[in-house]
Amino acid sequence: MKKYYVFEYLYRDANNFKAFGQVLVLGNITEDFIAEINSYLDFGEYFVAEQVNIPTLYSQLWKYSNGPTSADHAFHEFSLIRLATEQESAALDLWGAASDLLDTFRMASQQSWDCLQSIHCCTPLERSSISQDI
Repeated sequence: MKKYYVFEYLYRDANNFKAFGQVLVLGNITEDFIAEINSYLDFGEYFVAEQVNIPTLYSQLWKYSNGPTSADHAFHEFSLIRLATEQESAALDLWGAASDLLDTFRMASQQSWDCLQSIHCCTPLERSSISQDI
């Protein structure tokens, strides 16, 4: 029997406005798995969604502000991983295998979380300057 889990996360801008997201993963997830994911997060909770191919949540807040604001930044927050309900298994898009999720977070952490992969890392002019310096 296939086991589906929900990876829950959120985006909280600097003004503390929040947007919530979920992705479905397939596989066996244990407490050790969750502890390992946590060990790869920046300060035990933050990650750059673009770097691990998790859908970004910024745009959920943009509808209230008519687009990006100075309160936006690059990091999303991990909330939890839990067993999916039958309804969630049917309704949510499958992100992929749990083992791939773990590998993706491991690689991102080893490369350091790279906010340059986010549109909210810095202004386009600053981004251009940073890219030239690298």
